[in-house]
Amino acid sequence: MFVDPIVVILILVPIFKPLVQSAGLDPVHVGVIVTLQAAIGSATPPFGCDIFTAIAVFRRPYMEVIRGTPPFIAILMLATFILILFPQISLFLPSIGGQ
Repeated sequence: MFVDPIVVILILVPIFKPLVQSAGLDPVHVGVIVTLQAAIGSATPPFGCDIFTAIAVFRRPYMEVIRGTPPFIAILMLATFILILFPQISLFLPSIGGQ
């Protein structure tokens, strides 16, 4: 939540790639989960960059924007839990392209 999502992905993916491979996890599935987590971090108060973008674009006060974030964070967390429980959802399109 303190760093831009692209920076987080560029720093953490090379660090965790060997761990993902040694654990036998699908790299596409882990990439989807990491991207969702970066989206949650960018929308989480008090320092999420999406919050400051919304303040600038919609010209609303900080507290008003903060009050609107919990539903979006909850939806992203629910999507994360569903993808963890059912990894075939995130692997559906790559499996079609590989045939």
